[in-house]
Amino acid sequence: MSKIILILPFVFLFIGIFTVIYIMYMTIFEKRRKKMKNKEMNKLRETLSPYEFESTQKNAVNKRFSFMEYLYSGDYIKVIKDFKDYYGFTHQAGEEFYFACAFFLPYEDGYTLYISKDKINIKAIYLQDRPETQREICYNLKKYFEIIEQGRFKR
Repeated sequence: MSKIILILPFVFLFIGIFTVIYIMYMTIFEKRRKKMKNKEMNKLRETLSPYEFESTQKNAVNKRFSFMEYLYSGDYIKVIKDFKDYYGFTHQAGEEFYFACAFFLPYEDGYTLYISKDKINIKAIYLQDRPETQREICYNLKKYFEIIEQGRFKR
């Protein structure tokens, strides 16, 4: 019994040292991984057009390449019913664009749809999923948008 008590502090010391070394290694490794990923994303930003970058790169946790399981990245879309976005900009029937991606902002129930008319430059449509704003649009996309040509995601 006394031998175990004598050895026990050394065991705990070994476990403690091992834990500290492991945490330090993982911290350094994680920082290096993030740095490499940021470097790669910056390189892609420089080589791809804004539309290509936003429609192909998962660079944020709240980014999706589909919106309400109706619009998918690369879809060529036509507005079939006039609507106003969150900031009051009117999108008129007949307007056509390519859908790139959507971001969800949970604290405002907001969606930011990235679109492009020329597959180069990006514009945004802001929608808010609240009854007094654009909920009607968010949940009835077929009334507002017609998919003219499907993008890379086939349904």
